Amino acid sequence: MRLDVPKNLYFDDPYVKEFSSRVAAVDGNLVELEDTYFFPQGGGQTGDTGTIGGEKVVNVVAKDGRILHVMENATAFHVGDSVKCAIDWEKRYRKMRLHSASHIVYYLMREVFGEGCDIASSGLLDENKERSDYFFNGPLDRAKLKEVEDRANALIAEGHDIKAYRDPANPNVLNWELGSWKMECCGTHPKNTREIGRIQLSRGKKPGKGRERIEISLA
Repeated sequence: MRLDVPKNLYFDDPYVKEFSSRVAAVDGNLVELEDTYFFPQGGGQTGDTGTIGGEKVVNVVAKDGRILHVMENATAFHVGDSVKCAIDWEKRYRKMRLHSASHIVYYLMREVFGEGCDIASSGLLDENKERSDYFFNGPLDRAKLKEVEDRANALIAEGHDIKAYRDPANPNVLNWELGSWKMECCGTHPKNTREIGRIQLSRGKKPGKGRERIEISLA
């Protein structure tokens, strides 16, 4: 996943809860900061919420290389203002845990279900659950899905380090890595699997023929 380098500080340190910055631009209810730790909606993960200068941030989006904070009320902001910012940490941390859990489940789904099982599309990841659609050659085997859940929880409990880092050859490329598993990902992640805690897998609404929706929630 590629993002412009200067402003995506959330990737370099997703544990920052509060920070100070300056207002770079204001356009209606959109506020751009010189630097930000807020995560903009992308890769299926919903944008952060929180406050800037005491005003509510209801969403964050990325557009044309800019990170724009969608404010409930932006009338008090002016370019150059120094502002204190706070991320809704409880929501952010749940999404961090679910995001890494989704990658673990993806690799285990392929191992357990074998040939014919692969991701069809990544869906929504918010603080409540993550959902992804998978291709299947036949009906969903619930016993195998339970095996994926059990193996995922066992691996999570082992306390493996999770690496989220910029590609040394191209700092605009962001990677997620756990052992031999590696993929491009611009989301926020915990440092260790043990932070994820136990997860539950369930079958969601069927998205279409030959596909199954798998939902992940924190137990």
